[in-house]
Amino acid sequence: MREVFANREFKKLFFSNLFSGFGQGMTMIGIAWYLVETTGSAELLGTTMLTSAFLMFFIGPYIGTLIDRLSRKKMMLAEHVIGFTVLAVLSLWGFFGPYAEWMLIAIYLVTTLMYQIHYPAQAALVQESFDSKHYHAINSLLEVEGQTASVLAGGFAGLLLNYFGLHLVLMINALTYLTAYLLMSTMAYTFTLEKEAKQNVGVSWMGQLYQSWQYIRSQKGFLVFGISAMMPFIAIMASNLLSPVYVNQTLKADVTVYSMGEVTYAVGAVAAGLLVSRMVGKVGQLPAMVGNTLLFAVVTIAMVAISQGWGFVAASIFFGWCNSSVRLVRQTLYMNVVPKQVMGRVMSFFNSVGMMMRLLLIGLFTYTVDYTGAGVGYLVLAGLLLLAALGIVTSMRYLLESAQSRATVAAEETSA
Repeated sequence: MREVFANREFKKLFFSNLFSGFGQGMTMIGIAWYLVETTGSAELLGTTMLTSAFLMFFIGPYIGTLIDRLSRKKMMLAEHVIGFTVLAVLSLWGFFGPYAEWMLIAIYLVTTLMYQIHYPAQAALVQESFDSKHYHAINSLLEVEGQTASVLAGGFAGLLLNYFGLHLVLMINALTYLTAYLLMSTMAYTFTLEKEAKQNVGVSWMGQLYQSWQYIRSQKGFLVFGISAMMPFIAIMASNLLSPVYVNQTLKADVTVYSMGEVTYAVGAVAAGLLVSRMVGKVGQLPAMVGNTLLFAVVTIAMVAISQGWGFVAASIFFGWCNSSVRLVRQTLYMNVVPKQVMGRVMSFFNSVGMMMRLLLIGLFTYTVDYTGAGVGYLVLAGLLLLAALGIVTSMRYLLESAQSRATVAAEETSA
């Protein structure tokens, strides 16, 4: 990891992400809590998340084609400009008057769009710009960076919301996007896939999406693995609705418990970023994926059974560890298996499938959680995690074989 972090261009990417991730984290925490606290119900937050997932399901594939067609650096810079502009304008509004519901929904939708652009573009940029031997170290460092930003966001969000209000949170977040833009703009980058992109100029975005589907279909077990390996992340996204409701209505606790859960989640995720490579080295990629997915399910069930504030905070550590561990193994495996020219589309394809699953779950929870309680929603997620572990067991070995085959071919080409 030292060799990677010594790379000047990587450090620019690292700190740019640190600032933007801090801003995104505070926005999501602030908006989610604000909507639940001001309405006393999960319905408005759930409807907002439902609308967001529905829109991103259709927008996601198009974003993937743009990532494969345009400079990945320009895509990330555009993300920062959009985030800064929207949050700066709406933060200023908050100094002069109360926020209307549509403003809060707009902020949530824009922040979700930032996520939809950021992670596929970042993965494609890393795969394109750095040597494959550094993929795991880079992914681990970016995970540590992302979760450090979440620790800071969780800690500051609760404090600022309690004492200063949402408008100041948004102002700080706008400034973090501006800082991220200035750092990223100085990063040296060459779009190496311009030739392949020009070959697809006459192909519609639907046609390009179909190309990614053809690739996924040609790889045995890839579709099942891709969906199953996303389940921990989908559970985390769905819990963005369940968590504030669970803390506010089931535990009868305040925003401090909620924000502390965000902090301990990030602590677990940072630990995964630092230690998962050792874990994988000892037990292997497949046991690491399956074991952490099962652990996620077991801890979720235990948290609901305990139903205490400290249980929520403690369980969040394991949620962070499990989700980040699975994501790191999955991300590195994709970088070693998926060709660079389709990476954006493949990532966005699975993101859209994940969005569809989130759409269904959020729709279910939005209209049931006020009657059943958030604990039942968590139990549904635990059941899906158990099914996901089974899917990983049956499909991952095919991708490992493909990665090994590509590594062998690359080694032979290098030696020749």
